[in-house]
Amino acid sequence: MSILKIKLIVCFFSFLLIFIYITSCSFLSDSFDAITGATGLFISDSNSPFHKSDEKSLETGSLEVTGEITNPGLVDLIDHYKREVIIKDARPGSEKSIDFTGAFRYRGYSLFDILHPFTLQKKNADEFRPVTDLYIIIENDIGEKVVFSWSEIFHTNILHQVIIATEVAPVESYRQDIKFETGETWRVVCGTDLFSFRSLENPVKIEIRSFDKKTYIIDRNQDAHYSPSINVIYGNNASFTIGKNEHKDHTRYLSIFYGMGMGHHPTSSFRGPQLDLLMEDKLHLFDAQRNRRGLVCFAGIDGYRAISSFSELFNRADQVSPILAISDVYSDGGFYRIFHPSSFYADRSVKSLSEIYFFRE
Repeated sequence: MSILKIKLIVCFFSFLLIFIYITSCSFLSDSFDAITGATGLFISDSNSPFHKSDEKSLETGSLEVTGEITNPGLVDLIDHYKREVIIKDARPGSEKSIDFTGAFRYRGYSLFDILHPFTLQKKNADEFRPVTDLYIIIENDIGEKVVFSWSEIFHTNILHQVIIATEVAPVESYRQDIKFETGETWRVVCGTDLFSFRSLENPVKIEIRSFDKKTYIIDRNQDAHYSPSINVIYGNNASFTIGKNEHKDHTRYLSIFYGMGMGHHPTSSFRGPQLDLLMEDKLHLFDAQRNRRGLVCFAGIDGYRAISSFSELFNRADQVSPILAISDVYSDGGFYRIFHPSSFYADRSVKSLSEIYFFRE
């Protein structure tokens, strides 16, 4: 083989290696979302209306996970993929108006992914082993807090809707040239909320807790697994009772009822009064502090319980309300049970519901 041919072959393979290296660097860059491919591949003239504007990097910091876990410590974000959510940032205004501050596409780290590596160590596990009574408190550098139920992160139909955003881009309208203020610091945002009460700038700590505000005695051996009414405690010792057929208007949801332990249950639908309609005369459902820091414990007559955040019940972008479902067989799980179609697992649907307890963190 001539020297010229050898040189040509060497040049060819050199260019090939350079091409492979450049391509792999581009593929592995931080701008590419390996789960959805949602970020790095969009260009301004693509079909997505959410990717017409350039994103801006936000200032990040350190984040600690504490609470009822075996391995507390700082979050290592290097191995996590980034997710995207879209937000219409607004708050209720005066006289039923809405204070709108912008529409945004946020990219960052999912709370699901952040918490996934931390091993739970429930302080009440000997008494109540299910994780349905866990909740999450996120605090920022000046002591402000927002809360989420464990289940709205890990047991919902649509995952990765709560993220800690490290990039932001405005979602601009075609005809109006309005510049939305994007801020400078990374923040917690929730894609399932109607009003963005739970947006929190510069988070520094995530704490995991189990419910301990009240004691519910566990009794799995009752002869009649039945509660004829629900005691609702909603603050400052205020309470009222929901009896049979308290509300005549019923909502009906089709259901594929699936439990963590027993799998599929044959229940095909649930019907009953909407929780928001039962509570709207008692509570201001769009109170900022309740939506930021409020939680609700649903307890059955046998002591089983499940925690929901106030915002996931009453401040939903999809405006789908949970219901107090009326059991067909009252002697087994009657009279009411809580049912929310946004839940993937049936384990949150507490039957023989005897108490609804509102509290704040």
